[in-house]
Amino acid sequence: MKKWIASFMVLVCVLVGISANGQKATGSTESGEGGIVLQVFDAHAYGLDQYAEMVKKFEASHPGVTVEVQHAPNDSQALLQSRVNSNDIPDVFDVESGTQARNYYEYAYDWSNDAAVLAKFKQSALDTGLDAQGKVMSLPWTFENMGLIYNKDLFAKAGITTLPQTMDELEQACIKLQAQGIPAFALASKETWVLGQVATHFMMDKKLGAKGVVEALNDGQLKFADMKNLPNLFRFLDLVMKYGVNKPLEVDWETSENKIANNQAAIIHMGDWCQSTLDSFNPDANLAFLPFPVSEDPNDATLLSSCNWTYIVNKNSKHLALAKEYEEYILSSTEGLKWMSDGVGAVPGAKTDMKIRGYLANDASTYLTAGKTNGWIHTSTPLGYYDLLGGDLQAYMIGQMSEKDVIESLQQFWDAAR
Repeated sequence: MKKWIASFMVLVCVLVGISANGQKATGSTESGEGGIVLQVFDAHAYGLDQYAEMVKKFEASHPGVTVEVQHAPNDSQALLQSRVNSNDIPDVFDVESGTQARNYYEYAYDWSNDAAVLAKFKQSALDTGLDAQGKVMSLPWTFENMGLIYNKDLFAKAGITTLPQTMDELEQACIKLQAQGIPAFALASKETWVLGQVATHFMMDKKLGAKGVVEALNDGQLKFADMKNLPNLFRFLDLVMKYGVNKPLEVDWETSENKIANNQAAIIHMGDWCQSTLDSFNPDANLAFLPFPVSEDPNDATLLSSCNWTYIVNKNSKHLALAKEYEEYILSSTEGLKWMSDGVGAVPGAKTDMKIRGYLANDASTYLTAGKTNGWIHTSTPLGYYDLLGGDLQAYMIGQMSEKDVIESLQQFWDAAR
């Protein structure tokens, strides 16, 4: 679902299959010296140097233990599933929260009775690791936050002194930007995953929350045609077509981020995971989050936040106590918090006052603290959601499908999948 930052790709290609402490991730449970080998599967491409240092310190405090990490940010789902199919399940592994994580809960240790461990995490983060019975089957990594990102300098140039909170205000901002010759949007419309994420802002019902919306869709109590804000999704796409860059369906995620970082467009939709890419394009870019206006009620404006990745302990691990200790260590210890806050530059799911590197994550943190965020819907959608809805929205943008066509297509897809 998430696009890994391009600046790490060369490094990742070198590191895939290499453990954080420099050893090959062979999947073996044997140690040449007869010690314990803890197998870890990690799908991330961020903060690898800090991760390696974190592992070294864990090993140093556990003589005779070797932590063998398979870093697999590319095709992580296929690689993990292959290991599961081969009965080579890691002692600790991470997956995306929601639909994917639930596929692995049959192998997961239940943390529900580990009160001292659970107390170290924010409740909203823990909620992303619950099964249908409310048991805590995984522990959260970091919050990832997404919404509209705007260029402060271009807004100032256009005389926009107050952030738009409604659809009408957003359109007026577009008009002011156009008057200064500034494209309002560089939405990455070539990417079906971006359009799929955009759509979820307009699906959100704050009274239900993200989980409640998905449950209502699954049991048939809620229909897409009845979502009060969903028609504004199409109004938003109309604004993108009218006030955005030329040929918006040719704009990919990297181009989108490049344009906003270099003052070539005022607004994109993305998450704080793109911080490193933005910095690589222009470290002096003056950017911040803009909660997404989705109606004429300012209270509906949304910044979506979730712990999108979650760590599972294999309940059948030969070294269960050690695996639990390691997972708790990387997610809530001082070393783990440094890895997430400084190495990755993200807000940990664990409770901490540690300073976060990265202006977008810090900006999002203010909304989190103020309770002005909602959860993610798209991680709980049926498999195939992005391709279906993203493709339909692209068809709408070029006039090949109507608003009614798209909504009916989405409803049919969801009904068939649930």
